[in-house]
Amino acid sequence: MPLTTVLEHDVLYWRIVHKLIISKEYRIIRLDESGETWLESIDRKNGKLLRLIRYDMDWGNWLINDIHQVAKTVSQLKKQSLQKNFIVYNIYLSTYPPVDDWEHRIDSQLTAGIKTYLIDSRNSEEQITALFNDLHFPVPTFPIGLEGQNIFELIRSIQTFDKNQKQQEQKLLFASKPFLTYVFVAINLVMFLLLEWFGSSTDTTTLIRFGAKFNPAIYDGEWWRFITPVFLHIGIFHLFMNTVALYYLGVSVERIYGTWRFFLVYLISGIVGVIASFAFTNQVSAGASGAIFGCFGALLYFGVVHRSLFFRTMGMNVIFVVILNLVIGFAVPMVDNSAHIGGLVAGFLASAFVHLPNHKVIKRQLVGIVFLVLLSGGILHYGYFYADRSVDPIVTAQIAQQLINEGDFEKANDLLSNLVSEQEEVLPEVYFLLSFTEIKLGDLLAAAEHLELVIQGKKDFHEAYYNLALVYAELNEVDKARVAIEKAIVLNPDDQDYQFLYKQLEPDN
Repeated sequence: MPLTTVLEHDVLYWRIVHKLIISKEYRIIRLDESGETWLESIDRKNGKLLRLIRYDMDWGNWLINDIHQVAKTVSQLKKQSLQKNFIVYNIYLSTYPPVDDWEHRIDSQLTAGIKTYLIDSRNSEEQITALFNDLHFPVPTFPIGLEGQNIFELIRSIQTFDKNQKQQEQKLLFASKPFLTYVFVAINLVMFLLLEWFGSSTDTTTLIRFGAKFNPAIYDGEWWRFITPVFLHIGIFHLFMNTVALYYLGVSVERIYGTWRFFLVYLISGIVGVIASFAFTNQVSAGASGAIFGCFGALLYFGVVHRSLFFRTMGMNVIFVVILNLVIGFAVPMVDNSAHIGGLVAGFLASAFVHLPNHKVIKRQLVGIVFLVLLSGGILHYGYFYADRSVDPIVTAQIAQQLINEGDFEKANDLLSNLVSEQEEVLPEVYFLLSFTEIKLGDLLAAAEHLELVIQGKKDFHEAYYNLALVYAELNEVDKARVAIEKAIVLNPDDQDYQFLYKQLEPDN
């Protein structure tokens, strides 16, 4: 039975809007009680945007102008959105169609990607069926005429449903108040101040002493270095960047997952990030980057569970920042991208394991923990048994220098001797430090041999000439001592110690 009155079309309009929203397949973008509604498909894979308008038109000019205006609006939306391929359904409900022809006057190039439906008294049932079939949506069976709900009840029902839906979304995004994020920020700040107090946050030996990731120490059994680096930072800029990231990401993740879930995700991600760094890099490293990328992983997992809400709120920003940081990590050699990737994957899997508050999916949680254990265990096994165990010679030299300053010459000697035996090309500075420990331990012949290697590799190393002169003097090889001290004085004539030793080695003395 065709609809012939204005009121019947008003009711039909609101019944269609009501059906699409209550079905939970579409959400309101704009709702105007005067008769214009914009809806978005909740499933972003469909990429559908619906615009419904209730307007009784007389002439085709109004309809053509309105369609062209919608096309311009859609063009702007596509420029602002990363999703370019969404389809727009432009749906008109009019009691009667325009009195003149209008279809052939539409700019088809301008309106590409826009499907127009005109539902009027001639074809209401036919057009509704075609529309819902095109939307892959069950064709509704509305009451005929004015039976059933009135307009005000329909609008009130729509508004109530929309309000409840938004409240549920807010509960998902703000399930808990952040607390632990601030604790982690405070711990990072305190540890940074301690590093600066007892040395420097950029000093390698200070970092190692406080628990930075240092592979040789981990091989020696210092397993706690998989945890402590998460709370250490190298320099004020590193601390600032990670603290800002932790504040914003941590607050979001803790609000969504709750405190104890956030604690597990953060700590697990940080540890797996350090494990990945241990397995794939041999440099000394520290920082909360792995744990922070774990927060990204947690947000991505939230996006898997609540895809529509994720993309409507934070989704594209999160994905863009993750990709940008990974690209920077591959482009900048000093960035430990292995820790970033390890933390990201671990954060995703840990989030699958702990899941979301009041939402248990046992199979998915079991899969998450199994894959997390296999991932971390596999990387750890690779790090212990197959990874490159070579040590940065500069780092080793710095540690040896610290041991020498502390008077532990024997340990420094062992460290440097192992380094020399492992390296094909040894830095002159390493030989110099090794010779110094040998002098202190009384092995003067070895010290003389290594000092000769120092000056072969670095001919302007005047301290090496001076030490060599001292060693030869102790070995009663005065001529060699005199040659060495003369070269030291040529390189640094103002040094009083050099001048004094030279006088001591003169023949009349």
